[in-house]
Amino acid sequence: MAQKVQRDFLLSFPIWIVLFLLVAAPTDAQAQRGKKPPKSSLCSAFVDNFDGTTVNGTRWVVANGQAPGYRFADHIGYYQPDRVSVSGGLLRIRLTQEYGTVDGVGGVISRGGLVYSKLKCGYGTYEWTVRMSTTASSPTDPTGGPVTGSVSAGFNYVNNSETEIDFEFSAKNPDTLWMVNWKNTNPAQDPTGQHETYSYLQPFDSTSYFHQYKYVWEPGKITFYVDGGQTAVHTTDVPSAAAYFMINHWGTNGPGWGGYASVGQSRYYYIDSVKFTPLP
Repeated sequence: MAQKVQRDFLLSFPIWIVLFLLVAAPTDAQAQRGKKPPKSSLCSAFVDNFDGTTVNGTRWVVANGQAPGYRFADHIGYYQPDRVSVSGGLLRIRLTQEYGTVDGVGGVISRGGLVYSKLKCGYGTYEWTVRMSTTASSPTDPTGGPVTGSVSAGFNYVNNSETEIDFEFSAKNPDTLWMVNWKNTNPAQDPTGQHETYSYLQPFDSTSYFHQYKYVWEPGKITFYVDGGQTAVHTTDVPSAAAYFMINHWGTNGPGWGGYASVGQSRYYYIDSVKFTPLP
């Protein structure tokens, strides 16, 4: 059974949230803060099996901008459309890292990808069938595995974690799967700001095989499942604001979340299918 633990990335986490808002989040995010959108503006039920040759542009946005994980004079990351591809019934997000110039000095540059829904999605069931960040150059290659400097996730996000719910993999802890929800409150009403509840599965192999990840988000409760089995139930810090449905793969270079970079090593995040079913 999953249990709560203290994660070493908590202090740096808000930095990448701010960067994400500036460059990747939809422009209406702050305008919608604290307002529940009318039901007609929310995403409806869908299944995407990635059967075509490109990302479905009527459903998804492919991000192009700065990614999480920035460290002054050390590391910068980008979301690039050329790292996102569709073929053979799979969405692939490739991550690479290279030495380069960061803030005028030598550092590491990460290049990964993010896909997020055009519309916000509300309460309902979210499902992914994925193989998390791995060096395997094909989805069926059994020899690939995780290398440090990598983060892959399926999650909901809006407004500086006013709502955030994650299944997340950090290659610094390759035998651990994280299940997290954030609720960032209005500072005028709650000056303590972000609140988080998290659980984990350990040992768990996220990278050698495809697994089905699912959570059911309802008022006051989030229930997490892996491969059909219930793994955690969170009833604290449960958000309510509709949020964007996201899939990302990004790089890090440091002692905390994600770990130090693996320069020159390509990694792949394979997504077989995603599904959303709103609550009735």
